[in-house]
Amino acid sequence: MGKKKEKLKKGGARFSKFSVVGGVNAAVDIGVLNILLVLGPTRETTTIVLYNAVALVLANVNSYVWNSLWTFRGRAAFDSYQTMTFLGQALINIGVSSLLFYILVRPVMVNTEVSAYVAGNVAKVVSISVASTISYFLMRYLVFSNKRPLKGSKERL
Repeated sequence: MGKKKEKLKKGGARFSKFSVVGGVNAAVDIGVLNILLVLGPTRETTTIVLYNAVALVLANVNSYVWNSLWTFRGRAAFDSYQTMTFLGQALINIGVSSLLFYILVRPVMVNTEVSAYVAGNVAKVVSISVASTISYFLMRYLVFSNKRPLKGSKERL
């Protein structure tokens, strides 16, 4: 029972750290989107989706740095396996988030007079929530898994 309790405690601490990093990532993501909307106001869906993609890339770079140095520090290897699986996770994150963002923002931009700022921020919050949940599980169980290939081996444990 002691090992189980310790494992749950570690998992809770890791999820808490991931949540803090996620909050910072969301601030970067939303902040960059809003800066781009202020610097280049538009109602063009394609442009807003492009702004969203730029924000997502910067948030994912921030995510890699903080999750590897803090959240999953004991599991970070900074090797090619981890780099490639993180890039795969980031592409899934960007794809899911971008698709959801587009699905939410396009009808608002086309059919209403709601500002791009409001529509973009609402779509961003929803897309961040969904993509971050997927991202946590991919990072925890794939990118920073303790069941990784052994050094010099191409096999998974």
